Amino acid sequence: MKAKSGIYINFLPAPGEAMVSHKDHCILDVALRSGIPIDHTCGGNGTCGTCLVEIVQGLENLGPRNEVEAEMAEDRGFESHERLACQSAIVDGLTIQLKQKKT
Repeated sequence: MKAKSGIYINFLPAPGEAMVSHKDHCILDVALRSGIPIDHTCGGNGTCGTCLVEIVQGLENLGPRNEVEAEMAEDRGFESHERLACQSAIVDGLTIQLKQKKT
């Protein structure tokens, strides 16, 4: 069996593992390229909060929130493990829990 190489992010529930491309700049990029639906009303500019995800594994490897994300996190009371997919860098081995849409 050939060992896999590259950087991977795991998405829950169920879409599974996605390989990161050199063109991907954030978690949202990886998800969209892999066909994993994440809302992103503002087009990935960090102004709407609809791409909020939960980091289940690997949070300790992510850098601090950037200014855009930090301001929204403070305004909306995000937990430390909640991040904006459009503003969060890619780190190998992340496990991302997609937020359930409210009906």
